[in-house]
Amino acid sequence: APIERLAEIDCVALDKTGTLTTGDLEVTAVESFPPGAEPDVLERAVSLEANSNHPIARAISAHGKKLGLRSETVDDFKSLSGRGIRGVHRDEVCFLGRRELFERNELKEVLSDLADPPPSVTEVWVVSGSLIGRLLLKDRIRTHSAAVLARLREIGVKTIMLTGDRRGAAEEVGRQIGIDEIRAGLLPEDKVRIIQEIGAQGHKVAMVGDGVNDAPSLAASYVSIGMGARGSDAALEQADIVLMNDRIEKFFDGLLLSRKAKRLIRQNLVVALGTVGLMMTASIFGLIPLTVGVVAHEGSTVIVCLNSLRLLFKNATQ
Repeated sequence: APIERLAEIDCVALDKTGTLTTGDLEVTAVESFPPGAEPDVLERAVSLEANSNHPIARAISAHGKKLGLRSETVDDFKSLSGRGIRGVHRDEVCFLGRRELFERNELKEVLSDLADPPPSVTEVWVVSGSLIGRLLLKDRIRTHSAAVLARLREIGVKTIMLTGDRRGAAEEVGRQIGIDEIRAGLLPEDKVRIIQEIGAQGHKVAMVGDGVNDAPSLAASYVSIGMGARGSDAALEQADIVLMNDRIEKFFDGLLLSRKAKRLIRQNLVVALGTVGLMMTASIFGLIPLTVGVVAHEGSTVIVCLNSLRLLFKNATQ
């Protein structure tokens, strides 16, 4: 059923980090405000992210390990859906997440005065008591992302990026890969709302994602596709189709396969039902013996099977 539904889509929404990009982020800088507390910022970030499996968490943990830092115990750990995480580190409440996480408290004005990083860089803020700092990370675009989006456009499928990242970073990636539309700074519920709005307009939307925050929008889509190698358990449980080895180009191959499968289903129905109807009519009027009708029916079954086997020889140009 998911393969048949995939053939009907006319719009695909894609997460950015881990889907259009590799998700292999690298920490490029650690900053504190005022300067001088960078080691403390990194220490708290490593300890908090030890409890998470997000691509950003893996990058921060790997960076800390490279510098010889060990994560410390964090109590009362809590994930703040789509915004960040919190925990108690050394008897002090510590927050890590997007700039928007702090928009509703006294830090809003402080952070608003600090310059945004370059568009291609992702920022993660760390706030603990009087300590304020951020980590800057850079991701790499998947090799085949631009080619896949170009081929989707050629066959009339609209592409939309749905990401929780800030608009500058999303637009930089979107410019390089040539995506049709960008929606940035989204919470999980925002992604669901957008999927539902597009569906209400009469479109059939596929959602491609890999993270915990993508699970609700995967569930809301007409057909859902998960990235299999590093996808979260929540995302994979909601996915109708899983792309093994996180190869985004396999989504386009799957779409071609599903469209061809649907064409073959129609062809097989015409051959099977057409043969039965023709032989039945001819037998009733005595135009052919019943034996010939039975043989023709069985022959049509062989034709249907052989026609279906054509799916085994699909190639990327079909």
